Amino acid sequence: MYPIQSCIVTATDLERPKRRREATVERLLDAALDTFAEQGFAAASVEDVCSRGGFTRGAFYSSFKTKDELFEALMTREVERDLARVAELLTGLADEPDPLAAAVDRVLSAFRCDRTWALVVTEYTLHAARHPEAAAVLRRHDEQVGGRLAALVDRTAAEAGLTFTLPAAELIGAATALLSGLTAMSLTAEGDLEPLRRAALLALVRGAVAPAPPSP
Repeated sequence: MYPIQSCIVTATDLERPKRRREATVERLLDAALDTFAEQGFAAASVEDVCSRGGFTRGAFYSSFKTKDELFEALMTREVERDLARVAELLTGLADEPDPLAAAVDRVLSAFRCDRTWALVVTEYTLHAARHPEAAAVLRRHDEQVGGRLAALVDRTAAEAGLTFTLPAAELIGAATALLSGLTAMSLTAEGDLEPLRRAALLALVRGAVAPAPPSP
């Protein structure tokens, strides 16, 4: 008979496969980010992603069914990081001399807008324009992120004593359209568009703030 100890499965033993799978997924996402930016989403193959990450096709298909599912996981990871940082940064605005300017600066510092990510998102948006299932991925993502950002805006506005003239969801939609356009411009523009991004977003937000009621 085997010793009874050999039959005991510890929590650590059960966690090891989970941690290995999580590490594999992270490496696949890192490889996908670089591959999609370099080759474009449509041109890049599953094999290209696996080769860059040092994996076999089997490792890929043990975690993802399709390349679109891989992209959705990549976008979720990147945006979750940004949202967590925004939620942390949008505190204490009431103590700022200019809460709106502070909010804009903090949001712009939190959301990823480097060339690599801009290329990846732009490439997938073009892909989605021709493939309904990919368009559904972006719509689902936009709805989820938009709802969470709107809740953050409402909370932040209440803490800072501000009132907007339109619903937070509409303000988020307008800001997203503005920043998306500037991000696309940045891929071919000469010079730094960061000052324009800040000025445009700040103007949009200031224009959406209701004037303070007159003092009695």
